[in-house]
Amino acid sequence: MDAKKQTRLGSDPLSWIKDSRKQVKGETARTPLVQKRYDIPKTKLGLKEGWIRATFIVREEYLEKVKAISYWDRKDIKQVIDEALTAYLKEKKVRPIPQEN
Repeated sequence: MDAKKQTRLGSDPLSWIKDSRKQVKGETARTPLVQKRYDIPKTKLGLKEGWIRATFIVREEYLEKVKAISYWDRKDIKQVIDEALTAYLKEKKVRPIPQEN
């Protein structure tokens, strides 16, 4: 086949693929938007700064009430729990847990 022969537009469906061996070291296709996964603990992965994922055991009746409040107020369950804990902890004086050496 003649090297100078021009091909029609769209005749090679894989023409967009580039040889990755020609990339400069450190060059990537796109810049990551978040830190690398191994830098972040799984409990904080995908969350905003200052938030952490935790599991708690609660009474069924409380969970149903929280879900109902969430539904009727058009809020996330996370927001309802945050508001409840904020109100509960507002007037509390909390001493830090002593560190054991």
